[in-house]
This record gives sequence, structure tokens and C-alpha cells, in this order.
Amino acid sequence: MDTPAPAPRLLDRDTLVMQQITGFMSNDFDILDGTGEQVAGHVSTTGSGVTRFFAGSRSLDVADADGTPLLHVADPPGIGFDRFELSAPDGTPLAELTSRFSIFSTRVSMTMADGAELELRGDPLGLDFTFEMQGTVAARVGRQWAGLSRGFLGHSRYVLAIEPTVPAPLRLAIIGGCIVLDLIRQKKSRST
Repeated sequence: MDTPAPAPRLLDRDTLVMQQITGFMSNDFDILDGTGEQVAGHVSTTGSGVTRFFAGSRSLDVADADGTPLLHVADPPGIGFDRFELSAPDGTPLAELTSRFSIFSTRVSMTMADGAELELRGDPLGLDFTFEMQGTVAARVGRQWAGLSRGFLGHSRYVLAIEPTVPAPLRLAIIGGCIVLDLIRQKKSRST
């Protein structure tokens, strides 16, 4: 009897659809395959309800479809430009992201733990972004219409296309960067 081949892991996929499934006091996402059908992973909001009520989603975990923890995203309180931290489940730092001043677009710098630098650049409408490393595009993400009922509830949907040559640690940081872009969008919408 043949055993079925294991399903591809989250970091083995070049196209991911990040579909927000909750919105009030949490920022949970299902991460779907490129067709938007099969669940490849999850993003879950962590932290106390009181903290989320007053400060929004500041702590999130990313897991593979089987529940294996992959990444922790933190938005520590601070003054000035937004700063975010990405770490492995054991607390090992993976990357730090900092929003940058930009008049007509969103710009975020990402510094990996090994010193590599990425730049996240968004269009003026905040719908399409690129992750660039040394002038080369490593990934693209586009915000898409999530449908009438999901849009009415304020749920977001992002399609993330990662270049096939991008290694797993950088793929994980790019997924974290996509989550950070949504957190920045939410903060901007709350302040206006």
C-alpha cells in the first residue's frame, strides 16, 4: 500500500494567499495555497484581551498547517517610527522591521539577524508592495478585494508571490513582513 506524499509545507510554496478571518481585537489569518483553497498555515493573535482592546494586535504567531510554530511577530510599544520584531518560536531573533518616512507611499526597512537588508516599498494606494534585496525583487504582495461580506467586516486579503530562489529563512521573514504591512495599515486607518 502506497502512503500519500506529505503536503508541501508553508515555506515550500511560492504563492500564498493570506485571508484575514477575524478582525475585532485580533488579526488572525488563514494562509492558503496559491489557488486560495488548501490551508497552508495560520496566523494567530496572542497576548491579553485587555492589551488588544487598548493597543490593538501587538503579538502574533505563524504556524504551519499542522500547527508547527514557525514565527513570532511582535509590535513593541514605542515612540516615533513603528518598529516590529520577528523571532523564531524559541525567541531567537530573525529580523527587525522599521517604518520609514515617506510622503506618498509606505516604506519599511527589514534587517535580518545575519545583517542582510531588505526594503519593503508600497504604492501610493497601499495595495501593492515589493520586498527588495540589493535591488532585486524577492517577493511581491498585493492587497485584493476579499468579497462583500469579508470587506464589510474589514477583513483583508493579500496574495504573496515569492521568487522560487528565495531561501526558507528569508521566506519566513517575508511572510512576517506581510503581516507587518497589515498591522501598519490598521494603525493608519485607526489614526484617521
